[in-house]
Amino acid sequence: MKKRMLCALLSLSLVLALSVPALAVDRDWESAYRSVINREADTWGSYFQLVDLNLDGTPELIQGGYPGSGLFSILEGVYTFENGGAKALKFGEYDKLSTSGYNLYRNNATGAYRIEGGYMLRAGAGYYTDVTATYSLNNGTLKVTDAYVKDTAGNTVTYYIGGTKVSASKYNSAYNARNSGWTRIGSFGVSELMKGYKKPTSGEIQTFFDQYTGSPALATYSTHKIQVDGKPVSIAAYGINGNNYFKLRDLAALLNGTEAQFQVGWNDAARTITLTTGKAYTAVGGELAKADGLNRFGTATDSPIYIDGALADLTAYNIDGNNYFKLRDLGKALGFNVGWDDATRTVSITTDEPYTE
Repeated sequence: MKKRMLCALLSLSLVLALSVPALAVDRDWESAYRSVINREADTWGSYFQLVDLNLDGTPELIQGGYPGSGLFSILEGVYTFENGGAKALKFGEYDKLSTSGYNLYRNNATGAYRIEGGYMLRAGAGYYTDVTATYSLNNGTLKVTDAYVKDTAGNTVTYYIGGTKVSASKYNSAYNARNSGWTRIGSFGVSELMKGYKKPTSGEIQTFFDQYTGSPALATYSTHKIQVDGKPVSIAAYGINGNNYFKLRDLAALLNGTEAQFQVGWNDAARTITLTTGKAYTAVGGELAKADGLNRFGTATDSPIYIDGALADLTAYNIDGNNYFKLRDLGKALGFNVGWDDATRTVSITTDEPYTE
């Protein structure tokens, strides 16, 4: 039982330190990950997951052994897409995949994030271990950082926190308190490919890829300075995948009265966003409100966007119920220039200059 317990402690499920932002918008990783699956899958059975554990917009490919009667899957490989290929990451010898999905949490006070997963280790009728874990991915290494273990042997249940045996009351109190001050953002996109005693076919691999739906984007609160026509302004912005995103109505209010002014409309029946260039913006309230400086999550905006009646191809995210657009996309579409001064960390908007790359 001690041995079984040690194995369970060493093999938690997954969370990753969330440092970079975004949501998958391209599928460049498919070819690289297909090569890994074709190379690593064997006739003893394989288990693969696609999950964006660091929320950088591209999923990691996680490989584990085929779950047998024990219901768990030991990690055999973790890959990230980098420089056009699949890069192998390091991980613990006894780590396991999360077979109960992945949940995303945000700390209400600090904006920190964690991903939590879990699995069950079954050793026979009435003998099993439930594990809840969080993981971090730093410097190319997947590392377990926390664990709650509930070990059941017939009528006896033993509880562990971080490898230390505790009472049932202490375990339950700590387990419930772990989410105090945190908001569960929800479960997020995971695609699974499980194949017993056969290698997956090309079609099955493609279905595995097609079923991946992406994850929320980590929107990092921007501390960059902002200038409009040379004057400093105060406006909340978020960094997603290295680009600045602004609340659409904030930007419309900020540019009102300039050559780049535009009106914002919403067609509720058609669920479309409309922008009209050269027209004064009508405020609806809440524009340019002071932000709390904390990170947020965004989901890709699926509402069609029309500029002067024409469908526009703009990258946008919904953050806390508001649409945020990539500043350079808006500059190009609406006709104002966007600049960046690396020395002063300043984003500049010039309303009487055309957009330049």
